[in-house]
Amino acid sequence: MAASFDYLVIVFCTTAGRRGALLGTDEKDLVLLVWVVVDVAANKVLSFKQSFIRPETSELSEELCSTLGIQPDVITAAASLDVVLQQFDQYLRQELKFGNGKKFCLATDGQLHIRQCMHPQATSKKVDLPDYFYQFYDIRKEFRRSHPDAPIMIDVKDMAEYLKIDVMSYNFTETGIDECRTIASIIQRLIADGHRFQEPERVRAKYEPGTFEKNDTVSDDTVVKARGLPWQASDRDVFSFFKGLNIAKGGVALCLNSSGRRNGEVMVHFENSENRDMALQRHKHNLGKRYVEVFKATGDEFIKVAAGTSRDAAMFLSRDDGHIIVRMRGLPFTATAQNVIEFFGPECPVASGENGILFVKHRNGKMTGDAFVMFATEESAGKAVDKHKQYLGSRYIEIFRSTTAEVQQVLSRLHSEPLIPDGPPPGVPNAIPTIPVPPALLTQQLITSGAVKDCIRLRGLPFTAAIEDIMRFLGEHAHFIRPQGIHMVYNLQGKPNGEAFIQMTSPDHAYMSAQTCHMKYMGERYVEVFQCSGDEMSLVLMGGPRQVPKIPMHPGALTPTTPIGFPNIPMGSPHPGATIIPTLPVPHRHPGATMLPPHPAPVYYFPTPPVSPNAPMIYPGSSTAFIRLRGLQAGISPHEVAQFFQGYGVPAESVHLQPNGDAVVSFYTQEIAIKALQDKQRMFGGKMDLFVA
Repeated sequence: MAASFDYLVIVFCTTAGRRGALLGTDEKDLVLLVWVVVDVAANKVLSFKQSFIRPETSELSEELCSTLGIQPDVITAAASLDVVLQQFDQYLRQELKFGNGKKFCLATDGQLHIRQCMHPQATSKKVDLPDYFYQFYDIRKEFRRSHPDAPIMIDVKDMAEYLKIDVMSYNFTETGIDECRTIASIIQRLIADGHRFQEPERVRAKYEPGTFEKNDTVSDDTVVKARGLPWQASDRDVFSFFKGLNIAKGGVALCLNSSGRRNGEVMVHFENSENRDMALQRHKHNLGKRYVEVFKATGDEFIKVAAGTSRDAAMFLSRDDGHIIVRMRGLPFTATAQNVIEFFGPECPVASGENGILFVKHRNGKMTGDAFVMFATEESAGKAVDKHKQYLGSRYIEIFRSTTAEVQQVLSRLHSEPLIPDGPPPGVPNAIPTIPVPPALLTQQLITSGAVKDCIRLRGLPFTAAIEDIMRFLGEHAHFIRPQGIHMVYNLQGKPNGEAFIQMTSPDHAYMSAQTCHMKYMGERYVEVFQCSGDEMSLVLMGGPRQVPKIPMHPGALTPTTPIGFPNIPMGSPHPGATIIPTLPVPHRHPGATMLPPHPAPVYYFPTPPVSPNAPMIYPGSSTAFIRLRGLQAGISPHEVAQFFQGYGVPAESVHLQPNGDAVVSFYTQEIAIKALQDKQRMFGGKMDLFVA
């Protein structure tokens, strides 16, 4: 028979843990390697060998020793895995004259011995496997190709019985001895029947980066979601975790949170469902000192994370020819590509020079302080990461490995429509003049917004923590807190939920506070500290009714059957202490005028009043304000009105529909009501009246 290989080397792995269909699922150490050599041309068995392997951490069970018929000290006194593999390689080179024109390929019973056992074990023990461990024949698949009409076979014993091979004297204990003899007999029968061993299974030796488009389709049965990764994990780390399994090109997509930072999750796309199923068996395996959870996911979920729409990202990644990408964070806003090249120096040259650097910018062209850099070799990338927290000018730079999917996500988010628009779209005139705000209402709440990251978020505080405890926790950084700048977060019962937001005097002070105090202990609890912006702080503090306690309305202030007003005060004569800001009438449209296209409603978020030593209440009752909406569509619901005021802390319970078709909406502060009127009146077809007590 003509064959591509001169020899087939059958290998069988036994661990200190599970065997059979669950081999390798418990990460137990290898304790036995059995191999048999079959001469393909002569169709005969040349040798039968076995080597015990000393486990590093796994304990030996009595059942395993009894099954093998040995004492435990036979295994504990054996050689380590790297030594046994060296002996295996030396035997193949000497006996088979490997390297002198003779070729061989490994053969196994199924996929688990190579993919789920040998490769993960070698990776965890930092043992380099020879190239021949990256291809093998799966005897079960070769049997199916040779006998496509055969019934489903569970194990090698079933295949042997189907081929009428006598195995009655064998004791199948799933430890490899009798199994290898049976596999050798099956191979000999297949060769005798004229079967050709042609294309072997292949194992990817390294991760191949790639990109996906929004219209790409990925099969659901090839995707998993892994959770619990260290924040600094890269696509290469994910590939190492799934070593032995074939991840598709560009199939690792690290997930980012709303702040553009990694959240410890990753979407992984495999070449086929068989590899995906083996990946699911690595649920709660360890990556470093952390275990990783692995779940099923869908192709749409993967595309949402991996695909991007940014032209800058696409142009940058088009130059990626297997390069390693690192991400820089904390760059000065004035940094140039030449500054970055000089920072890394000649010891780790940037691939393609300045073309290998992508600065991350906002939609308005301003720098974010982040950049992605390509390196041609693993060695250069490793040296670049070693420069983590070294200084460029007066700022130290964070450096960690990145991925093509992360580049796509970061650029796509920044270049998509902003959460908080800067104003009306270009070409839309500002027909409604700005309503003047009394100087007395320009308090801290109106100032605390924007995308500048001059705030920090504390998570995991003891529930008994007070303002003074936070000040002591921050130490010297407490000197840079703005007046009334500590915001405690409360639940619906009015109790602290373990979080706080703090406004710092500058983004640099916020950054240094987060870097210095992150994971420090307050009492017996460690506290997470993150840098954030005023908008992000406002999103949490005023993001919805879950975090905003409902304010009971004053009896008689509003009733469903009376026009809006205050008790015993006629509408024509306002109370002297009240501020009434009349609305501007909507101008009539000329018959020949062109209607402007509707423009999406902006979303604004405002922080809760600061909880500081001199702030007696969370929500002062005197700040309640109301807006009346006239001309609403018939049948509108309170929920729809609340959605119209999304971002202003208005739950549906604060919307009161009147019998005459009007709606009265209560706001928590005067400032928010005024801002809502300014922003929403031009998008409302009717009339809006503001009443501030």
